[in-house]
This record gives sequence, C-alpha cells and structure tokens, in this order.
Amino acid sequence: MKKTLILAIALAILALPIVAEDWITIYNDDLSLVRGNFELELEAGLQDYNFDDISSRIDAPTVIVRSLDGGVRVAEQNYEYDLAGKRQIIAKYLDREVELFTKDGERVIGTLKFFDTTSYGVIEKGSQRLIVIADSQVQLLKLAELPTNFYTKPTLHWSLIANKAGKHPLQLSYLTGGLSWDVSYNAIWDEETLALNSWVTIKNQSGKSFEDVTLKLIAGDINRIREEYDFYAKNIRYMDVAMGAESPAPSFEEKAFHDFHMYTLDQKVSFANNQTKQLELYPTQNIKAEQVYEYPIWGDGVKSIIKFKNTEANGIGKPLPKGKIRVYMQDSDDNLEFIGEDNIKHTSKNEEVNITTGKAFDLVASTLVKDIKDLGKKVSERDIQVTLRNNSSESKAINVIYTLGSNTRITEVKDGHEYSMDTNRKVRFPIQVEPDAQVILTFTERTEY
Repeated sequence: MKKTLILAIALAILALPIVAEDWITIYNDDLSLVRGNFELELEAGLQDYNFDDISSRIDAPTVIVRSLDGGVRVAEQNYEYDLAGKRQIIAKYLDREVELFTKDGERVIGTLKFFDTTSYGVIEKGSQRLIVIADSQVQLLKLAELPTNFYTKPTLHWSLIANKAGKHPLQLSYLTGGLSWDVSYNAIWDEETLALNSWVTIKNQSGKSFEDVTLKLIAGDINRIREEYDFYAKNIRYMDVAMGAESPAPSFEEKAFHDFHMYTLDQKVSFANNQTKQLELYPTQNIKAEQVYEYPIWGDGVKSIIKFKNTEANGIGKPLPKGKIRVYMQDSDDNLEFIGEDNIKHTSKNEEVNITTGKAFDLVASTLVKDIKDLGKKVSERDIQVTLRNNSSESKAINVIYTLGSNTRITEVKDGHEYSMDTNRKVRFPIQVEPDAQVILTFTERTEY
C-alpha cells in the first residue's frame, strides 16, 4: 500500500502543465532560445514539481523561470539528466540483492558485486560463491524496485513556493542546442538575369517536439563561449524529412535587430523531434547579374563566376543569410540543367555576391616566372608571364588576379595591358581573348626587403 501511494505521488508531480504559447528563436550556430508560457496547478506553500517538457540539449545554467502573477517563487532548481537505462539502473544495484534467470533455466539469487556490460558478478545467497554470468545468457533480471532519482526524460526539478492554492501563470526560457537553420538558394541563369528563390531548412534534433510555436530566425555571428555539449549532442542518428506548404504559404518578415537580421514567420509552425522542415524565405527575385571569368595567378584554371550587387536597382536589395546557392540553366530542349553551386557568406544590401559555378572548359591559363634579377641592397625583380588561351567560338574577357605583398610593387607591364589595384593590394588585369586565340601577359614585380 505504501509503495502504491509513493507511486501515485510521483506520477502526480510529473504531470505536465498546460502550455499556453511557445516561442523559438533559432541562431545560425546550433543555438536556440526557447520560451514558453504555461499554468501550474499548485498548493499553497512549499512543494516539488518535475517539469520534463524541455529539450535534451538544454543548457541548464541558462534556465529562467518567471512568475507572471508574482505568486510563485522558485526556491531550488535541479537539472536531472541521469536517465533511467539498463546500465544506470544496474550500477545503482551494486551490493544489493538481485535475482537472475538464465536462458537454460538456472535461477541465481545473491548480492550484485559488479556489472561490466558483458557479465554479472554475483555472490550467491547461502553458498557465498562468486558466480559470473555472461550478460548474453541472462534472460530475466529481477530487482526489488526502481532506484530513486531516475528519470525517463531530462527534467527540471523545482521546489516552488506558492502564495495561494490554484492556477499560476509562469514563463520558462532557456538556451538549447539541437535546433539549427540554414538557407538554400536555387537560381536559374539566362546569362543576363538570375531568378533566385530561397528556402530556409530547419532541423530539430533537440529531443523535443514543438507545437504551434512563433518562430524567429537570427542571421549573424553571435559571440559565444565554447563548451562541449554532453551525450545528447553526440548521439543523433535519425532524421525524418517533411516538406510542404499550406495555403496561404507562410512567409518571413525581415528586419534589422541589433547588429543582426531577424526573420519572423507570419504563421505558427510545428516541429517534430528529428524532423527537417523547409519554408520559403523570400519569393523569387529576378536579379540583374553578369558572367565574369577570373584567373588567380598560380590557380589551376579559369573560374566561371556569376556576379551581382545586392541592390534594389538590380532587383533584390535584401539581406542574404549565409547558405548554399545552386545554379541551373535552361537547355535548348527547355530542360533545366545544373551548372554549379557555391556558398555565400552573410551579405548585407549594397554588397557584391560572387557565385563560382566551376571552371571554364574552353579557357586555359598558366603562369611562369622568368628573369629573376638581384638588384643589390635587398632589392630583386622577376618577370611573371601569364598565358591565356580561348578555345571557344566567342570572345571572352578574363580578369587575371594577383595579390601583391606589402613589400612588392609592379614596375612594368609589357604590351600596354592595363590594371587596377584595390585597397587590399589585389591587382586585376582585364584581358580580352578572341576565339581560338592566345594572349600573353607579362609584368615585372619588384621586391624590397
């Protein structure tokens, strides 16, 4: 009767509260802020409450509990994460009596002295013999009871003081890992316009499901003190994929927030644990862009790049969170073909976006150092020769890129080729190469030590 009463009390304090509303703010770097309002039915005075509607990746020191009516105070809080499992339970039974049944029907009763996951060591009751039994041979293990302080889920154990009996509204917030988001951009290129759409991919590997939450995404790099996550961060194995859209389609409202950008979804959204969900970030943007070719000196090929400036005049002018861009192009049979992909960093408006789709097949480039000269007094010169060939049927403009060191400068460029240099000492030689033609660029670099 006493054990039945204890069990009833335990089940009572594990009862879940009524959750009124949840908010989730997800950052880029495996970090989220979870906040929820709920009510608890409490007695007057001091009492215990076990709250297990939390993520398994919770950062316990960040937990904040607020009483919304001022009637509840948290006297003590413990984060319980010693979850009930075979090894954990058996470890609590060392030097206690156990009863084992083997697959061949033998029954062993005695004091458990060790368990190393492969075998049990039991001092047999009566004979006091040490009996070692392989775990694989044990068909049934009987224990007197479940040891105390075990939980089936990560749990916040609170000691609460209520000023009166009844329902009390509270708010819980905490930081957690396990929720992440990134952006996938898909673009169709017609050699003048880039039709760009963007999808947010949200992964929930937090160990908790969320129903009808208000969702916010923060784009930017938050400064954090790095710490290793525990067991739960290292044991994520399964993922379900769920894609789709409701009518009307949910959309994000973007705004500047502190030194970052915030995207708020205009509808409630739900996330099952171990689920991946995709939502549209922006509707399709038709962006004016240009095709450029670049050859970094000492590179292994000529890069094919689609470039645009992130401005309203070019058809966009929106902050672009970091993500992967995949580019497609329509063939003569009206089918879209994949032509390459690249990553972009966080890009604010008015900044340039470069998408490297690959290396140009018909454009060939190579670099050679010639005529190294020692001019004395820690001064030397060398001629750098770049050979460019265009094996295609169209004229191509190739930008030859070279970054000067802090103690180097260009003293001469042969054949009248022009160049420009930016504030980072990156030199750009624009070279026009006609079809089936070759151009040789030679310049002299002086180094002063």
